[in-house]
Amino acid sequence: MPCRIHLSKTWYLLGSVLVVGAAEPGYVGSKVCGRCHPAVYKSYLKTAMAASSGQTDAGTAVETFTRSTFTHAASGFRYEVWKDRRGLLRFSFTSVSGSLRGTKPLRYFVGSGATARSYLIADDGYLFEAPVAFYTAGRRWDLAPRYELYTYPYLTRPAMPGCLACHASFIAVAPDAQNRYAPQPFGEPGVACERCHGPGAEHAVGRGAIVNPSKLDPERRDGVCAQCHLSGEVRVWAPGAAWNTYQPGARLADSVKAFVRANGNAAMTVTGHVEKLARSACKLASGDRMWCGSCHDPHRRATSFRARCLGCHQAEDCREGAAARRSKRDDCAACHMPKTTVRDAQHVVYTDHSIPVRPRAMQAGGAAGELIAFGGVQATGRDLGLAYAIAGDRQRALPLLETVALGSAADAEPLVYLAEIYRNDGRADDAMLLYERALELAPAQVTASVGLGAIRMERGQYAQAIRLWEDALARNAGLVLVRTNLASAYLRLGDRQAAEKHLRRTLELSPAFEPAADLLRTLNQPR
Repeated sequence: MPCRIHLSKTWYLLGSVLVVGAAEPGYVGSKVCGRCHPAVYKSYLKTAMAASSGQTDAGTAVETFTRSTFTHAASGFRYEVWKDRRGLLRFSFTSVSGSLRGTKPLRYFVGSGATARSYLIADDGYLFEAPVAFYTAGRRWDLAPRYELYTYPYLTRPAMPGCLACHASFIAVAPDAQNRYAPQPFGEPGVACERCHGPGAEHAVGRGAIVNPSKLDPERRDGVCAQCHLSGEVRVWAPGAAWNTYQPGARLADSVKAFVRANGNAAMTVTGHVEKLARSACKLASGDRMWCGSCHDPHRRATSFRARCLGCHQAEDCREGAAARRSKRDDCAACHMPKTTVRDAQHVVYTDHSIPVRPRAMQAGGAAGELIAFGGVQATGRDLGLAYAIAGDRQRALPLLETVALGSAADAEPLVYLAEIYRNDGRADDAMLLYERALELAPAQVTASVGLGAIRMERGQYAQAIRLWEDALARNAGLVLVRTNLASAYLRLGDRQAAEKHLRRTLELSPAFEPAADLLRTLNQPR
């Protein structure tokens, strides 16, 4: 499943401040590892992590390939998914009236299919998350998580490298782009060996050690798993850090911090395993002796965890009695790690790593609690201010970000989030100054270009708005409302040809995006 999406209250996308290049030198790929470790390599290839991404025509299908249809009740749009003659998945959508329709190929999948699979739309090197997903338990196609919020087929949600990196390896991002990639966007499908063991070039020729997570100190050991299995309420990157800054063996908190609710009232999420385990009685009693590797062997597909449980517990301790234990095939996890619904995806259940004595009802969330950095990590005012801003808590974010902005010398991200708050509060002059400062520090900052362009447009400074929006669209082509507004700016300057070009491009990307369709119809009406 894709990582969780944080929806902004404004109409433009809040992206990462910096998107840097692909994997650093020193990485060799899993096949090289397999030359010396063939048994481990072959075993690992059968795990979910090794199968967590790929091309839909690569012969790794888990989906039902008969033509499948479903309708989104709220919007009335009808979706179809099928496999073409070349083995590539495709989907189409049609409105109730039949006037809005379109077809898109699904070139890549994300997710092993153990629970579900999501898909990516490729367009001129840009990758977008598709609105359809396959849910394995029910053998059904339906809308992907969070797409039920839209009243039309949303086709331009950017597939960001920070999300892809937990499903694929050696991500090849175009320089300074948000979601534009090389012709082959990832060098290896699934999670490569080096994602957990670090770069292997020196080790492969016998000159260097390799990271063994089990031999690291607890904080660095746990960070290897937490890089993908700890989402928290929000995540905040360290100044200057990005999706590929962290390397196994380092402290994860030096690259990114996860923030959780201090009251502990958090519902289960798709990637909340580490957070839930930390609250379990087993972990609280065992301390640092217990970690993910206490139960999981990442190199092998799990079949039963009973033997791991009996390393600390006695079978006679089970309160269910012998007959009940036999009826559950002596499966401790069936009772104490039940499959539970999550709040950030529909139609799926995930294992409850809080290891309850009795199954619990899913909690509502816990939005009222204060945010704290997970694991006792020290958080700066900058980190906490960003965490509250991402979580949508303007009241708590504002004073923290204002304090940081006054002293910020080379950190664009707090400036952009504070500018967002100011612009939503009607303080356009203050927001404009912050956007400009952010762009001086990080010229590739898409959100600053979009926000500053909107202010310029509102003030009739059309040429300046065009320059800013063209730059933003070069980094993320799928900002369809930005592109529609850009067409309006071109019309204000009398450039009808440029306006029409951008409107047609908007409808290529998102055929059901009505503001662009309406403006194009108006443009083509007889005068």
